Amino acid sequence: MSPITHFLASWTLADGTGLRGRERSLATWCGVLPDADGLGVLVDGANKVLGRPDSWYFGQYHHGLLHGLFAAIAIPLALSVVATRRLRMFAVGVVAVHLHYLCDILGSRGPGADDLWPLHYLAPFSDLWTLQWSGQWELNAWPNITFTILLMAFAFLRAIADGYSPVGVFSTRVDRVFVQTVQARWRTATRVQAGARGRP
Repeated sequence: MSPITHFLASWTLADGTGLRGRERSLATWCGVLPDADGLGVLVDGANKVLGRPDSWYFGQYHHGLLHGLFAAIAIPLALSVVATRRLRMFAVGVVAVHLHYLCDILGSRGPGADDLWPLHYLAPFSDLWTLQWSGQWELNAWPNITFTILLMAFAFLRAIADGYSPVGVFSTRVDRVFVQTVQARWRTATRVQAGARGRP
């Protein structure tokens, strides 16, 4: 799935487990960072643009370095060092990484029917325990889009009802501005709707 979907899913998981503030942000990053092994796409693109020999770092390393048991432990362990509630953040972080893996197994297929993305659970040390689902849907298939829309709806509901959102992972100040804007728009929309209902 897309990094945006992974981000929203991880944030929703962290929020649902009761993590707040820094711990919620750290657990969210746990669910996003496995895709750092796909940054080779930047090198591949740069080589193409600059006329250098073609490379395939994305295909070689994506789902091969940080999409296994090693990363599922290492990423939350590294981030929990700066957490206050370390053990709880670590535990939620491990679940967030595995949620990332589940989402990838379900919906990360390429455009071709056989363009499946397997997950090597013991990578980068072994190809044993390779996980793959033959029914994997395409990256831009309707289930992924629907899931992302539902996650966005939940984020907006949190902003309206509880005064915080996933934007807080990046900046608490920007999150306050975002939440105030969303709440103001929501109040305006509900007033307009109430007024429309009251008209004869």
